[in-house]
Amino acid sequence: MTSYTPSMSRVVRTACTYDCPDACGLLATVEGDQVLRLQGDPEHPVTRGRRCFRIHGQPARLRHPSRLTAPLLRSGETWREVSLDEALDRCAAHLQQALHEAGPPSVLHIGGGGSLGLSHELVGHFFRSLGPITTVSGGICGEAGEAAQREDFGDCACHDYTDLQHSAAVVLWGKNPVASGVHLVPFVDEARRRGAPVWLIDPAPAETGRLARHVVRVAPGGDGALALGVLCRLQQQGALDHEAWARVDNVDAVRELLQGLDPAACAHLAGVESAQVDALARLYGMRPVATWIGWGLQRSAAGGHAVRCIDALCLLSGQVGIAGGGANYTSRRSRGLDRSMIAPATGRTVAAHALGQELDRLEEPALRFVYINGANPVTQHADSSATRRALEHPGRFVVVADAFFTDTARAADLVLPVSLMLEDEDDVVGAYQHHHVARVRRVVAPPAGVHDDLWIVQQLGRRLGRAEDPVLLQPAATVERMTATWFSDPRASWARNPAQEPIPFAHRFPTSSGKARLVTTPPTMPAADPEYPLTFLTLSSRRWQTSLLTPEQQQGPAHCRVHPTAPGLQGMTTGDRARLVSPLGALVVELQLDPQLHPTACVVHRGGWVAYGHGVNLLVSARSTDLGQGTAFYSQRVRLEPVE
Repeated sequence: MTSYTPSMSRVVRTACTYDCPDACGLLATVEGDQVLRLQGDPEHPVTRGRRCFRIHGQPARLRHPSRLTAPLLRSGETWREVSLDEALDRCAAHLQQALHEAGPPSVLHIGGGGSLGLSHELVGHFFRSLGPITTVSGGICGEAGEAAQREDFGDCACHDYTDLQHSAAVVLWGKNPVASGVHLVPFVDEARRRGAPVWLIDPAPAETGRLARHVVRVAPGGDGALALGVLCRLQQQGALDHEAWARVDNVDAVRELLQGLDPAACAHLAGVESAQVDALARLYGMRPVATWIGWGLQRSAAGGHAVRCIDALCLLSGQVGIAGGGANYTSRRSRGLDRSMIAPATGRTVAAHALGQELDRLEEPALRFVYINGANPVTQHADSSATRRALEHPGRFVVVADAFFTDTARAADLVLPVSLMLEDEDDVVGAYQHHHVARVRRVVAPPAGVHDDLWIVQQLGRRLGRAEDPVLLQPAATVERMTATWFSDPRASWARNPAQEPIPFAHRFPTSSGKARLVTTPPTMPAADPEYPLTFLTLSSRRWQTSLLTPEQQQGPAHCRVHPTAPGLQGMTTGDRARLVSPLGALVVELQLDPQLHPTACVVHRGGWVAYGHGVNLLVSARSTDLGQGTAFYSQRVRLEPVE
């Protein structure tokens, strides 16, 4: 859709490529080379014209004065601008030298979710096509929860948002759609207006609390214990679904687990009242109950187990495989894609949860060349200091492709400026919660001298003397081939992904037996630590996406929310500055007392940069989740101290 007004402005229909579940439809009003306005597309069948706050600043971001428009080359402790040709020549020369002298394993590619446009996957294809390079395993997002649902059900699959019209009740379990999935909110509101009770289970319920009739303020890490306590109470009441038991492969082991549990003890572990367990048991005795599981609760050392406990509650109470129900965690945005032409990872891996430590242990061969795009690992990965030290290791040439001088760019040897959303070439993006996919159209051209990630690796390939790769030579054709099953109408701006089952697991589970295999181990909670009595929750903010912040957004100390009775306050109150301390270091923060928080929770929004004193992952130790090689960000313990 492109239209013109008398003022010669035009409106371009596109879609958001932020790392967000919804891939929302957008309308960009453009005049000349300027985006004047960015609004939601009211014709999109799911996002319906709603636009999140995070996207509001994207037009200004395109022309921000601190944006990089020329390559930067490190020279000792200083930086100088160089021409694009010189930058690409240097990049290719260091890459060629690493390949020739030490082989592909000496090359590391780190790609991230800076854009979820499918064409950006081709950057990884380029590096993997060089041979068995080093890549990253696991991740910093939803890996534990995905692994949990694969163990339980054989796959991860959500109901569409529109299915909430069939729900008798809605449970937002550790899910904060007001901040990180606003397009779910209208569907929850519609269910609530229809009379469906909405429950929120969360240690930090402030933003989404307004949607809920009932709020359960669970202790950080207590979600698994709470789910098993409710399940055990339903078992004692004879209220579990008999047909659901027939869908479980390991019935005897699950029954034995439940027989050994006490609902009151589970409630105590979860930090809630026994009456709340009973109330949730009554709720899950209804049908259908839609449970939407957030990503935060699985970012802990036992996060996979917690999701498995919620899965078991949903299945055995009869909520899985029926309209209006589900254990909804993610639909996987890649479902139905043809990736047969994409080079697979064949070399060694480094674990994302301990990236800095893993890079330092690599030998035979040692890393010689690192290329990072769509990611800001110094800010985003655990133990920021270790990650930066590893990137600055002598003998490694580090290239960062980014539009801003991020914490990771500061650790590089060469920084290549890249295009941003609204400037990238036409593309396709998939949602990872609802069931629709969308076409992405270029709205404006990037600044002179700035190109997209794919153009850069195309130029590197030519400088290496490699034969033209058809996957990279015609990326639009590659994306069309990848998404051939998605769009029956090539002119359509969006489509329902036909690979997404409307009612997941309605007939069988994609396991070898066709049945689910549920959790059989009891819940645990980490031991109390008097020296560090608070659990550090680095939640996402509704105001910005991941680490897409500008310097002016990071003036003054980061805000730190704690309960008025949190241990260690020592008379401090809202507006006071404090030191937030972990075994790795300290940050100066500004306190905000929040009576809605669980008393043992400490919340600082993630994404702030180390360079501006907002780098929360300076305090977070490298720990893996129990499943999926995710990062256990929310198992970090901290304390508060007065500022001297």
